[in-house]
Amino acid sequence: MGNPALFPLFYETTTDDILLVQINPLERRQTPRTTGEIHDRLNEITFNGNLLRELRAVAFVKSLIEAGKLSPDEYKNVHLHRIDAGGVLDDHGASSKRKAEWDFFVQLCDAGRRTARSWLAAHYGAIGIRGTLDLQSALQ
Repeated sequence: MGNPALFPLFYETTTDDILLVQINPLERRQTPRTTGEIHDRLNEITFNGNLLRELRAVAFVKSLIEAGKLSPDEYKNVHLHRIDAGGVLDDHGASSKRKAEWDFFVQLCDAGRRTARSWLAAHYGAIGIRGTLDLQSALQ
């Protein structure tokens, strides 16, 4: 269980843009208190580990390209974007992934569409031009 690797998207596609749809929060507003909440949070952290490692690598390569130490002809300067479900999914812990009820699926689908529309309204103009994910902030 884990996020799919980003690396194939760098060199196996012609676009410079990568859109992450993040459903596992990097951080929670509430501190987990019960055994179940702690277990759920541990699962979220573990699930996000590979993504964070790849985002750090992307940030490092971008900094080397911007400093002129790597050639943009040999290394892709990707434009990262992220639709983040933070806030929308705050009330749903990792254990909600086992909830297989139709009404819950419809609720998640509707929330996802609202979040995507909001993201597109704010960031559509940046696609193909620059990334909208602030890597430094995302990695702190």
